[in-house]
Amino acid sequence: MKKKKIIIVTPRFPFPLEKGDKLRIYHQIKYISTYHEIHLIALTEKKVTYKNINELKKFCTKIHIVKINMMDRLWNTMIAFLKKEPLQVGYFYSKKAHKKITQIINQTQPEWCYSQLIRTAKYLRQYDNNIIDYMDAFSKGLERRVQHFPIIIQPIIKREAMITRKFEESIFQDFRHHTIITKNDRQHIHHIQKEKIHIIKNGVDTQYYKPVNKTKEYDIVFVGNMNYPPNINAVLYLCKYILPIIEHEYRKCNILIGGATPNKKVLNLKSDNICISGWVKDIREIYAAGKIFVAPMFIGTGLQNKLLEAMAMGLPCITTKFANNALLANSSQIIIANNPKEFAINCIELLNNNIKAEKLKQEGLKFVREKYDWKKVNERLNLILK
Repeated sequence: MKKKKIIIVTPRFPFPLEKGDKLRIYHQIKYISTYHEIHLIALTEKKVTYKNINELKKFCTKIHIVKINMMDRLWNTMIAFLKKEPLQVGYFYSKKAHKKITQIINQTQPEWCYSQLIRTAKYLRQYDNNIIDYMDAFSKGLERRVQHFPIIIQPIIKREAMITRKFEESIFQDFRHHTIITKNDRQHIHHIQKEKIHIIKNGVDTQYYKPVNKTKEYDIVFVGNMNYPPNINAVLYLCKYILPIIEHEYRKCNILIGGATPNKKVLNLKSDNICISGWVKDIREIYAAGKIFVAPMFIGTGLQNKLLEAMAMGLPCITTKFANNALLANSSQIIIANNPKEFAINCIELLNNNIKAEKLKQEGLKFVREKYDWKKVNERLNLILK
């Protein structure tokens, strides 16, 4: 297959991998670069370090960094509000950036233009040879989170969800191909031809995330971007509702919460038996320190990378039916719980029963290796680019 030039536009630089969207596009670029010539255009407001640029140079023929300063972002967010466009689209849009991107495309003459998320859709919607990765149904995510905002802000969030839903629908016709992580999210893209959206799952690097022999210092671990509302909600639920039941019925329980930019609500959870690590250079150390992984996810969209990574690291996992709707693991591979009592009982059982914990660990490990290896996942994306 002849190598094709592919322009990829991302709303932020895809490294380091502290956010789900960065993780997804990084591994897609890594895989696609084996077959095609990648020209990355990354929007940013901050200076990107040489170290991070060099990480992407391994896979990209050219890297273009297009800066949008904060004043432009705020101005364009306000314009988006007035024009009834999603605020996140306005935040990542700039006429100057658009002009620069157009120049790069004209010079490169790519066979494909790939838009990561609706945040970059306006830059590429006019081209014929274009692809958009919705990734998640953002509008549904906003809709699910309305009740978690202060009452005074809820009307704005409802408005934003409605506008985002219409935008997700309207841009469909402007792109030749469309991708999304799960069938569940695809159902929330409200376009008559939504079944044409290709399902390109997230994956996990099973060579990087793998079981290690290490002393388990904590009973329970949780990992994620700790300024992301669904993750904040999950750890509050874990520490305020599940933990007291475990300690009342079982014994004192140690929890480790790892991940970048912990929110004030998360930091306030810190205690003698709840550790908030913040950013760590190697997130595998967090997973490896725990006996079980607990993810009480009730809001958000898409597939939880944290569950894939935890299972690949050999941790027995407990999550919600909501989160497993995307993961699609069975009862021998993951435990499903939907209220504090169910979570607590299953935590206690796994902490007490090494045989059950080991069996769950092995079945979960086998599941992600067979279903979610990045190479297997991204083969489908490569077929679209033929």
